[in-house]
Amino acid sequence: MKEPTIKKVAYGIAMAIAIIIVHFIDARVYAMPPIFALFLAIFITYLSIAFINKSGRFNQTISRTNYNLINAVVVLVLFIAYFAISG
Repeated sequence: MKEPTIKKVAYGIAMAIAIIIVHFIDARVYAMPPIFALFLAIFITYLSIAFINKSGRFNQTISRTNYNLINAVVVLVLFIAYFAISG
């Protein structure tokens, strides 16, 4: 398996942010149809990944421990944010 890079972590963070934004809009601002929310989340993720790919700063390698730790924190924050918005 290839060495983990900051780019891979940034992809996960971009997806988590997109999910949080769409869920916030859906829960607090405007109740969207589920298919529209899905397409909006995909679009925000696509824009974020396009930005990440254009930037050269994310090509640095990181250790597996840091990679796993950051991914665990991202999942934890996503979980907490999702239920905080819903509640």
